[in-house]
Amino acid sequence: MYEPLAEVYRALGDGYRLRILAMLKVRETCVCEMVALLPITQSAVSQHLRKLKQAGLVQERRQKYWIYYRLNEAMASPVANLVQALPEEPSDVQWLTTHAVGWPCTVAENGARKTNDAADEEGEAVSGQPGHSERDAGLYR
Repeated sequence: MYEPLAEVYRALGDGYRLRILAMLKVRETCVCEMVALLPITQSAVSQHLRKLKQAGLVQERRQKYWIYYRLNEAMASPVANLVQALPEEPSDVQWLTTHAVGWPCTVAENGARKTNDAADEEGEAVSGQPGHSERDAGLYR
């Protein structure tokens, strides 16, 4: 009876997961955007999102190669109130409100442009997929 609630509280027991939830209060966000805002790796962000999803706090939407995350609207009322009361990082809010979510992910697209421009000078592409940075290039080889 208490185990699902304990899983929610365990998910809320990490500062990065709380910050991710605060970001998702602003708008739906892809992993690339979270990586751009958080001082942790893409794999760490993905693990935090996995725990939040398992706890029922976030939902995902897939679009081609990207996954967009949003708050789960079906959260229990006390948990939803707790999430809504989370303080927001002003720099995160500013960045998320000035950069629209879109396809393809603008963060990944900009990273790929820079990386692929450098690779073009060397005569090879960094990634077989459009819109991904050098860090993500290994995912598609």
